[in-house]
Amino acid sequence: MTAEPPVAPRARLLTLLSLGFSVPLAIVIGGGAGWLLDRWLGTEPWLFLVFLALGIVAGLRNVVRAASAVAEGDPPPEDSGGEGS
Repeated sequence: MTAEPPVAPRARLLTLLSLGFSVPLAIVIGGGAGWLLDRWLGTEPWLFLVFLALGIVAGLRNVVRAASAVAEGDPPPEDSGGEGS
């Protein structure tokens, strides 16, 4: 097996800068999904609060994963969700 080349400092910087978009986006998507479900099902404000909390947790999870990958010098982990996982 061949060793993978080290990650360039620019790639690490871009990984950390991308968190500035991914954290708020996760929160907005979670809150928006909860708000839409609340309007559709008439369960205000419960699903909004649940999905907002899930969005916050997902955003913080992304921060921890990216920060640990940058600290170790490894490339950030691939997204493990979705099909084929």
